[in-house]
Amino acid sequence: MTYLPPKVIVLGIDGLEYTLVEKWSLEEIKQKSYCKLDLSEYKVIVTPPIWSSMLIGHIDEGLMEVFVNNAKLLGGTGQIEKVWWMKIGQYITSKLFPSKVNYWIWDHIVSPIFRKEDPFEKAANYVFEKNIPNAFQFYEKPWTNGIPGFKGYEYTALNKELLKRAIEGESTPFRKYMIDRYKKDKKLLLDVLDKQNNDLVFWYTNILDSLGHMDIGMPVKKLMKHYLEINELVGYVKKNFPSSIVYVISDHGMQQIDPKLPWGDHSRHAFFSSNTGETIKKPYQLYNLLKDNG
Repeated sequence: MTYLPPKVIVLGIDGLEYTLVEKWSLEEIKQKSYCKLDLSEYKVIVTPPIWSSMLIGHIDEGLMEVFVNNAKLLGGTGQIEKVWWMKIGQYITSKLFPSKVNYWIWDHIVSPIFRKEDPFEKAANYVFEKNIPNAFQFYEKPWTNGIPGFKGYEYTALNKELLKRAIEGESTPFRKYMIDRYKKDKKLLLDVLDKQNNDLVFWYTNILDSLGHMDIGMPVKKLMKHYLEINELVGYVKKNFPSSIVYVISDHGMQQIDPKLPWGDHSRHAFFSSNTGETIKKPYQLYNLLKDNG
C-alpha cells in the first residue's frame, strides 16, 4: 500500500477568537494568511448551522430554523443581546435565588413548557440524515472525528450533567471532562495522520468554546494555556505534513458578556487561516476550497 499525506487538513476549532489570536501573537494559528469571517448572514450564531454550512456551501434554512425558534424563547438572537424583560428577570432571580435554584427553574419549568425538544440533539446528524450533498463527496477517503450538524460529534449525557453542575457553580469536573475529551480527540487526529491513508482530514474540537463560556473573563492564564496548546498543535501538523494544505477555521469567537462577570458568549465573527495564502469571507465558503482541492 502506498502511503500519502492528506491533500487537505482542516483543523476546526470551535470558539477560536480572532482577537485573542492577534493579542497573543499565535503565529502558528495565523499561518501564511489569516482573516476574520463575517457571520451577518447567520440568523443565530450557534454551532451546528455554521459548521454544517462549511460542508454544504450554504446556510441550510431548515437547520437554522431549529435554532431560530429556540432563540425566540431566549428573547433575542441567541447571542449576547437580551430583551428588557429577560434582563430584568435575570437580575431579580439572581438576587432572590442561588444559582442552583435559578437553573432548576429554567430546567424544570421554563424549558419544558416552551422547548419541546433539544435543538442540539435534533441537529446532531442533520446533513447526514437528510443526505445533503457535501464536500466530503469530493474525496476518496475523507475522515472526521465528528462535526456538529453533520454526523458523529456527540454531546453525551455525562457532558450535559457536568455542564449543568458547572452552571450551578461546580465547574471543576466539567473542565476536567473537556480537557480529557480534547486529549482523546487530539490522539485521534495524530493517529489518523500517522496512518496517512486519508485524502481529507477534518478534525473538530470544542474545548475553546466550552471553556470560553466560563473563562473568557477570568485571569488570562486560565484560557491562554488552551490557546497555546492549539497553537502548538497547528505548528506540529504543518511541520510534519508540509505538502498538505492546512486550514484552521472556527464557527465563531468568544467575548465577555459583562465586564464584571467571567462568562462569555459567541462573538459575531469567526476565524480562518491557511498555509497557502488563501482567504475566505464567510464560513460556508470553505466548501469551495474543499471542492477545488478534492
